[in-house]
Amino acid sequence: MVHRRLVLATGVFDILHPGHLRFLEESKKQGGPGARLVVVVATDKTVKSRKGQGPTMSESDRLEIVSSLKPVNRAVLGHKKIDFLGVLHELKPDIVCVGYDQNDIKRRVVKLVADQKLSIRVVQIQKFGGRGPTSSSGLKKRIAKNLAED
Repeated sequence: MVHRRLVLATGVFDILHPGHLRFLEESKKQGGPGARLVVVVATDKTVKSRKGQGPTMSESDRLEIVSSLKPVNRAVLGHKKIDFLGVLHELKPDIVCVGYDQNDIKRRVVKLVADQKLSIRVVQIQKFGGRGPTSSSGLKKRIAKNLAED
């Protein structure tokens, strides 16, 4: 039997845009043919603690939208308290993918994987240029600018 790799991706996914979709597609590709993609959507509390303000969309709305995306096999809500090790033990991924702007998370996961001697590959997906918005904060700024011009 062929082992189907499990790829884990994480994020806030507030105001979904093409950059999110490309991130998830590229993450799933990291697992090769037949890979399964599980996405951990950050809780509202986690977003507020990490970014200083809550997300525009609720965690339940963000989870529902991410769950419906074509590359996603399963989406789950993150733990109430940030717990990377708990998530790794619970989901048992072969690969963890982080976004281009998640350097802090990448460092923490790489350290956990090494300290725990886990056989998990950590991949940072590069930023996508060109087509459409690549960050929710950039999209929010554009929306605010457009509203101010009206």
